[in-house]
Amino acid sequence: MSLNASRIKLLLTEDLSPHKISLLILIVLYCTDLIQENRLQAVLTTIVRFLENDLIYNEKKEMVILPELRDLCFSLKHSIISDPNYVSTESKLAAEEDANEIQKMLLQALWNINSVESLDSHIKRAYCILSGSSAVTVEEPESNQDIKKLISPRSLLGSFIKKIITTFRLLHFDEEFLLYEAFVDYREPSRTLYISYGGNIQHYNDKPENMIDSNSKQLEKQTFALEKSGLKGNTINESNENDEILFNTLKTQLNESLGISLPTPSQSSQSINLKLLPVPKHDIQVLLDKQISLLEIYGTETPKLLRDVMKLMTSPNSNTCSIQNTTFNNLPSYYYINYLESLHELDYQGAFQSLHQYFDYMVSNNSKYFYHFALISRASLHQFFGEDEKALDAIQEAISVARENKDNSTLTYILSWLFNFMKNKPELWNTQTFYHNNNEQHLLDFLVSKTQTVSLSLYAMSYHFETLHIMNNGGPLNKYLESLLKATYISINDELPSFIKSAEMTATVWSRIGNPHLCNVYTDIALDYAKETGNLTDDLSIEIRKSFLDYYNGDTEIAYSKLEALKNKTENDQSLYKILQLRTLIMLVKIALRKGRFKFAQKIMETLSNNEIQEIELQAEIIYLNAEVETALGNYSRALTYISSNLSRIESQHSKTQTNLHTIIRLNLLKCHIFNKSGAHSRAISLVIQQIQQGKQTGFKTLVVEGLIILVSILNNMECYEDAFQILSAIMPEILMVENKEYTSAAYFEFAKTCFKLSSQDQLASLKLKVNEKQLLNRFLKFLNTSISGFRQSLNLEMLKECFKLEKDMADMKQLDELQEHSAKSLEKLHRRALEEADYGFVLNNNKIGN
Repeated sequence: MSLNASRIKLLLTEDLSPHKISLLILIVLYCTDLIQENRLQAVLTTIVRFLENDLIYNEKKEMVILPELRDLCFSLKHSIISDPNYVSTESKLAAEEDANEIQKMLLQALWNINSVESLDSHIKRAYCILSGSSAVTVEEPESNQDIKKLISPRSLLGSFIKKIITTFRLLHFDEEFLLYEAFVDYREPSRTLYISYGGNIQHYNDKPENMIDSNSKQLEKQTFALEKSGLKGNTINESNENDEILFNTLKTQLNESLGISLPTPSQSSQSINLKLLPVPKHDIQVLLDKQISLLEIYGTETPKLLRDVMKLMTSPNSNTCSIQNTTFNNLPSYYYINYLESLHELDYQGAFQSLHQYFDYMVSNNSKYFYHFALISRASLHQFFGEDEKALDAIQEAISVARENKDNSTLTYILSWLFNFMKNKPELWNTQTFYHNNNEQHLLDFLVSKTQTVSLSLYAMSYHFETLHIMNNGGPLNKYLESLLKATYISINDELPSFIKSAEMTATVWSRIGNPHLCNVYTDIALDYAKETGNLTDDLSIEIRKSFLDYYNGDTEIAYSKLEALKNKTENDQSLYKILQLRTLIMLVKIALRKGRFKFAQKIMETLSNNEIQEIELQAEIIYLNAEVETALGNYSRALTYISSNLSRIESQHSKTQTNLHTIIRLNLLKCHIFNKSGAHSRAISLVIQQIQQGKQTGFKTLVVEGLIILVSILNNMECYEDAFQILSAIMPEILMVENKEYTSAAYFEFAKTCFKLSSQDQLASLKLKVNEKQLLNRFLKFLNTSISGFRQSLNLEMLKECFKLEKDMADMKQLDELQEHSAKSLEKLHRRALEEADYGFVLNNNKIGN
């Protein structure tokens, strides 16, 4: 249903509406013996769903904004047909017949209302089904003989009945007529349905089907009455002339004495097509609140009818009327919905303007709570678009207002927002002056101690912050696991969104610790509950995590395909699309580096570097990738300079904020890799040992494994093969436990390389290691084959070339003709594939990069 403003007139009410009257009459039917006993539960379910303002969908699976009689009938039939208590014992045909009969009874009761007096009697009749002394019978006893159930006035249905009847009795005479006119418009679309059930419409004061001129039916009615009384000929014309004279006389007198100008018949005919649309204040506010929730959680687009209604209500020249002295032309929820939609569309001006209107409304109403909320929303808006200083200004004002009002709960919430903001912007600690303890640890201690009495969600979030803080600052494993356990326990006793965040955090921690099984378990748990709640942001975040887990497990193409498939979920949300696109491009760079598409990777990095990225972890990943691309291009000096400058920036913030030790170790390991490739082995070996030690202290087993592989590679390049052999023999179980296909394949490659070099030396080295030449050859072939399989699965063409070069060296040394032929053919294939990949990456995908 959509609105045409020229044909629609809004009737603003507090709670009373034709739809509520229909529910009232359905409740009366529910209390009679006309409805079968086995259908009462389905009828009651339908009534309660509408009374509690649940989200209702019509037969087209569209969300119902302002329910019509057809929507009530559809929901009633659907509840009866899908009733789980009877669908197994009865045929669907029998259920449909019962549903049709109940619909017909409801429609008949509603279509039998043919005047304001009839509407009045039907509403007041509902009093007879209330039990207790408050029930007042207004109908004759014989008319209530079919009532078999009484309803307590204190129940949900009883409270509803009392409210509707009391409100209706307080209406003025003209307001009753307006309500009746809206009722006629409300039931009109069900005319065809009622007639299809055999219904008979005998009165003429309704709008006829296909908009037939109502004047013709009125004339037909007059003609019938006159013929019955024996009047013929010119009597009708004479009567019309007398009526017109009387009308003009009365109109003149009213205009002179009271200043009232009645419309002429020609003017009245122009309003025949005008539809009166009732808009109950309470229902529309509930609907707006739910739409805000849908936007915040799912990114669901606002239905067009709801948007049209709100535009009419907020327009100063809107075509509206009201009963019950209802005025709500400036609902703030409408502006907040516009704000959220503008955020999803990345429309800064639209978001700012809508939030400003919302903000002004709240200030004008002296709402202290919403004043805080508006300030935090404004800060979030500036944060969303990267305006850090403006965000801090808004939060400073919010903190000042909370302190002035001694509102500790709100102050705690604001400081939680501040901590979450500042952990991604550690450099801002040195610029802000409004929080006297300008140190992250002090603020964190305050949050942990205060949030317990404010909110379980904030309490769990504080322990999440503490987990990251201890972990990033190099705290011991048992300490941050303790904080994580507390956060998880609190979130279990809170709502699902809080638990989902805890599961995500736990998956991150186990990933860094190097336990892939637990990481996968908690990721799956988080994903299952995210799908249950339907939160698109959580769902997308966890799906991205799962795709990267597939990538690290060696399923490269599957992982990338999953990320691409997720874009269908973000079609209506530009902000979520941007988040997904950044992660997709990051994975594309990683794949390009593996396949030798270095120029292509460089082009993507230019795109990534031009994006304003808020998350500190994502910023660190971009830094790491940039250095990797420069290294792959052979720009070792530039890569080292880039890493060193970023490490200096991170470490300079140590006095105020977390050092992000995980990022520091990763970047230093990349420096070791570059030193190793460039031949500066002595500089690399001391640095890599230092990183391995730090990784062990904090429990970062994944980084420890990466460091050990780099250490072995350095030893091989320094021709310390015996040491490399012994270290690899000791650490292979630990490497396999991490279940990272790239690390495992690289370790087996270095092991094969070690075996090859040892087999080419004198027998003393082999004897010292208690292996003979044949055993070394067998191990070489086994390890190299495992390495090749792993690199082939992860599509790492660069390392596959190194593997087959090593195979060729062994074949040449041992004069193994079959192995020489195999390595030569493999290298030729890889050479051709590398040329194809390079051309594809740079030429065919160039347009894709710019999008």
